[in-house]
Amino acid sequence: MVLFRALGWLLLVLAIAATVHNGLIWWSERAFRLLTLSDLWGRLDYGSFSAVQAFFTDRLSARGWTWGVAPLLALPAVPVFLVLGLLSLWIGQAGGEGGRRSAPSTFVGGARRSRRRRSRGLS
Repeated sequence: MVLFRALGWLLLVLAIAATVHNGLIWWSERAFRLLTLSDLWGRLDYGSFSAVQAFFTDRLSARGWTWGVAPLLALPAVPVFLVLGLLSLWIGQAGGEGGRRSAPSTFVGGARRSRRRRSRGLS
């Protein structure tokens, strides 16, 4: 479940980064444009984006790209990363720590370990 929590935090950081990018574009160009998933993928690695698009259109189906993948990639990046990040954190929290119910769990960090009291001085 640590993997889901780490993925959730990574997706939330990506949502913040996309929000900062959208704000900087709005501030510099005075035009409000949301960063889409296809824009993000194309800016990060255009070669892989065009290779996946060519694979879908050549080998599988042009309709598969047009009606299946392209609408998903046209979604704005901020809400997608935000929803997927919160969902991953929730799944990571819901799984618990191997079924043990002794420690109270938090939404972000999972189950907390109990603290041991240390004795002070000589007894």
